[in-house]
Amino acid sequence: MWYYQQGSNRMGPIDEATIRGLLTSGQISIDTLVWTTGMSSWVPLQQSSLGAGLPTPPSAVPSYPMPVQGNQIAKDRVAYILLAVFIGHLGIHNFFAGYTSRGVIQLVITIVTCGIGGIATWIWAIIEAITVTKDANGVDFK
Repeated sequence: MWYYQQGSNRMGPIDEATIRGLLTSGQISIDTLVWTTGMSSWVPLQQSSLGAGLPTPPSAVPSYPMPVQGNQIAKDRVAYILLAVFIGHLGIHNFFAGYTSRGVIQLVITIVTCGIGGIATWIWAIIEAITVTKDANGVDFK
């Protein structure tokens, strides 16, 4: 029988299958402290004999580029830059890349100011054309 720590509370006893179920459902993590008879102290689940056979869940965000998956099609960087340079004051390049809220803001500024604010949004678009390398889904431009 196993015990685990949740916040400042120690929960249990529960069996091994229940611990695995809690881990799978996300109610506990591999860093949750556990203990069972015969152990000298509480240890993280991943360091226990129970954790040795558990699959390691994926970590937060990988540091390597993500491959294009499923319906995520890499968008063309040249098209993004051309849209930003020629009609960036309307935010069209951001709609193209999936940054809808940015595109709406640029479009509204240009329309509400009768085009005068378009100068500021065009400069904003040029800066984005230089600095943005991924679409809104995190997929690198091709």
